[in-house]
Amino acid sequence: MRRVHVHRIDVALAFVVLIWGFSPTLFKFALAELQPLAFIFLRFVLLCLVAVAVLAWRGASGRRAWRIARGDVPLLIVSGLSGYGLYQLCYMIGLAHTTIFASALLVATVPLWSAVILAVRRIEPIARLQWVGILLSLVGVAWFLLGARGSQTELGVHRTLLVGDILLGNALSLGAAMLFALYGIANKRLGERYSPPELMCYTLIVGTLALAPAGIPALLGQNWSVVTWHTWLIVPYSVAFPLYITYTLWNWAIARRGVGYVTLYSYLVPVVGGIFGFLLLGEALAPVQLVAGTVVLGGMLVARRAARGASKPALNDSVQPMDERRAVGISR
Repeated sequence: MRRVHVHRIDVALAFVVLIWGFSPTLFKFALAELQPLAFIFLRFVLLCLVAVAVLAWRGASGRRAWRIARGDVPLLIVSGLSGYGLYQLCYMIGLAHTTIFASALLVATVPLWSAVILAVRRIEPIARLQWVGILLSLVGVAWFLLGARGSQTELGVHRTLLVGDILLGNALSLGAAMLFALYGIANKRLGERYSPPELMCYTLIVGTLALAPAGIPALLGQNWSVVTWHTWLIVPYSVAFPLYITYTLWNWAIARRGVGYVTLYSYLVPVVGGIFGFLLLGEALAPVQLVAGTVVLGGMLVARRAARGASKPALNDSVQPMDERRAVGISR
């Protein structure tokens, strides 16, 4: 079995952060012409077709494909719902009912919820210093986003939200963070037994089917005559990079470094997104946000170092053959 050097994983995760931080800036142009749910479901339908095609090609070339252990079916469903179907619905509906600041902050709690679930279920050891780093980065994210609140008027954000709306939006945004934490934990086990193309395809089918009841009406109600060629160029990018490539790398890294280590990188996404917004859209970036970004990075490095010392992940590129696998749950 080939061993994967830890720095290769860090480089891959840095690439994921850059794509996830840059993509919302690009999506603003597409969402000016496409309804949010129509945009999401269109991406997932196209992505599902790509994933099925890749797996069909693997099968035609003699590589393992379309073989699922019966005991893994419940975990694959959990992964598909928590990473795609339910997560996307909670995130988008939550964003519509709360402020951009609250949504970004609550969704950024993924590493915290991941650590809580890992510790409670005793899936991975969480060192004390790791908790310190996780909380320090969370404070930094809140500080960074708080510094951006003053610039919302410049961005044309003029919304009057009722208290009930805000509570609903905050609850759904927090639920989205918990779901994505669960997604990583489920894929930690699945990634040890399925190749990235297999895992992506199986879970995408589940997630796309879950989105269909809300996505199909959105597609039918979309005014396609207003969609320009600029948006049609953004659509394939939104399928390939923010979803297929980055999710594949994310799951690959989790299988080799663990959930607690990998999810720390999600703290950097809102910071990178703010920087891209400043560079490409002219959004305000206060000096205090640069300091807050440094706090986020410092906390992440502290937690990252503690996570590396707390466990000994298996850094291998191989996938166990089907007859060596056994059905397991999320917890040990």
